[in-house]
Amino acid sequence: PPGVEVDDVIANARKGNLLPVYLVGGSERLLVQRCLDAIRVATVGPGPRGLSEDLYDGKGLSAQVVVSAARTLPMMSKRRLVTVRGVDLMPAAEHDNLLAYFTKPEPSTVLVLVALQLDQRRRIATEAKKHGFLVVAAPPKEDKLVPWVTREAKSRGMQLDPGAVESMCLLVGPDLSLLSDALDRVQLFAMGRPVTAADVDQRITAVREVVARDLADAIAERDPPSALSILGRLLAQRPPALPTLAVMGRPVYQIAAARRWLASKDPEKGALGSVVKGPPQAVKRIEHAARRWSGAHLARAVRILASADAALKGSKRDDARILEEAAI
Repeated sequence: PPGVEVDDVIANARKGNLLPVYLVGGSERLLVQRCLDAIRVATVGPGPRGLSEDLYDGKGLSAQVVVSAARTLPMMSKRRLVTVRGVDLMPAAEHDNLLAYFTKPEPSTVLVLVALQLDQRRRIATEAKKHGFLVVAAPPKEDKLVPWVTREAKSRGMQLDPGAVESMCLLVGPDLSLLSDALDRVQLFAMGRPVTAADVDQRITAVREVVARDLADAIAERDPPSALSILGRLLAQRPPALPTLAVMGRPVYQIAAARRWLASKDPEKGALGSVVKGPPQAVKRIEHAARRWSGAHLARAVRILASADAALKGSKRDDARILEEAAI
């Protein structure tokens, strides 16, 4: 249904195509705010709040007040804008009273319901989705981050050298507000010249929380620079040393199991996923690694893991150094 995608809502609003009702929410606050701004400008213009705009706080709010405002004709404007911030804070019974308005909204009013914590299981959300009024502002997936930053930089007139966008996404992660702030900072730093990957590394602090499985993937790929970089960022989160070593050891044992599976002559050996537990992409990575690791690689890796385990339990050396040496 129309209005579900934030980009579509913004594009349609800029063309003057508005829905009578929007239920907007989601974890990506930058997209929520941009969506609200686009709807407001298209409805009543960009200036200060006028006679045709009502703004309510949802906590303790009566649906009758909202509907009454929405049924009021606009003054000195083609449309009236009624916004409820924190509609999820309204009592559930009041939500039910709002649903009747969904079926027969006022043509001259745009009603915007903003959920601070959007629960798509609640009836107001399911009904809004059914009518095409639900707008979910969710962070983009990993494969959409680079295109988003590229578009955002282009809209600001910025030129980014190859590698700069990827470095920024790696350091910041899928928080669009932080990515937008990072673009502001490197744009000021570059002062009109193309932004390089070195600029990003110099001006942007890594804030992305490292996922432990990224370290396991780097170990499986035998990629020392990535393994050390990920391990360093992981250690900055101060995880316990022994569980971190276990993360490093897990792909070793998975690769050993995958090598046995590959060497099996049994036609009924079944899928590798039954031997190496995990999602299909992870299983595929382990199978690829198993074709690159030799038996000698595995034997040496197990000795290193055993030595690091003993050192972490009995040595007075710094845990981080022990883990870094093991990774190398």
